[in-house]
Amino acid sequence: ESYIAKVEELAKIKLKQEEDKATVRLHSFEFTKAEKIKSLKSSSVSTKVRAASTSSNLPLHFPETVLCCEVYHNRKTWLKTQEFLVLGRQFLTEVRDKIYCLTDEIMKKAGQHDPSGYFLIEDVFCNDMREASATDYSKPILDWLKDSKNEALEKWEIIVSGELQQKQKALLGGETKQSLPSLKSLHMQTTRFCDVRFRLGAGYLYCHQGDCKHVIVIRDMRLIHPEDIQSRDAYPLITYQAKFLHKKCSVCKIYKAEKMTVDDKWAPSNPCYFCEVCYYMLHYADGSLLYNDFDVYDYHHG
Repeated sequence: ESYIAKVEELAKIKLKQEEDKATVRLHSFEFTKAEKIKSLKSSSVSTKVRAASTSSNLPLHFPETVLCCEVYHNRKTWLKTQEFLVLGRQFLTEVRDKIYCLTDEIMKKAGQHDPSGYFLIEDVFCNDMREASATDYSKPILDWLKDSKNEALEKWEIIVSGELQQKQKALLGGETKQSLPSLKSLHMQTTRFCDVRFRLGAGYLYCHQGDCKHVIVIRDMRLIHPEDIQSRDAYPLITYQAKFLHKKCSVCKIYKAEKMTVDDKWAPSNPCYFCEVCYYMLHYADGSLLYNDFDVYDYHHG
């Protein structure tokens, strides 16, 4: 009888659980579509607020404009590497400081980092002159345009000639006289996005470390709204960051590679990738290099 009583008690508990599940399921179906959307919105907003709570929460000035700015790879020019939300009142240097490029890391490690750089937006060179050692990259270009107008105009006509030029010739029955653009330069650290003239979707130039060039596109522009992060310190806000391929060590196949050797006679492949531990275990004994008839380079990512 005691067993029967226990079975009956378990059956009652099971029945109660099923009733509770049915009640919860029924309650979940009572949400309207609008309530579900509202719930999703509130959860997304709370996530943004938590993300913004780490900053000092400087208030925004209204009305404020938000720009969507895209950065493309220096060699794989079709590959977008980063995307930011930028405030119209922010300085161009604030975006520059957020741009990631492997060239910067390599030059820093080599002790040859150059703080110079510029954005070419429409006909304005915006130079970063914050550091005393910075170079005005635009000066040689502007000097050449000034001192060699005929040569510059000839090259400019070659650049702009094409399908449009042919159509103009066909319509007007003759050649149209080209003129050089009126280029000028500004300091990036004193120039805000709201100070420069730009076209949405147009490709502009970011140049740094001498001749490392990226295409910059301002894709969208809108007024800020309540669902945006309301702290100025959160901007420029990275909304997309490309993931780069990191090779693993060719020996242990566990850790990320930090060295790459070429023509290494003891390496399992050529070129060969090593983590720090495996590289020193293979090439050093008692702190001395065992052989040096190979080339070794620092490896960052592919």
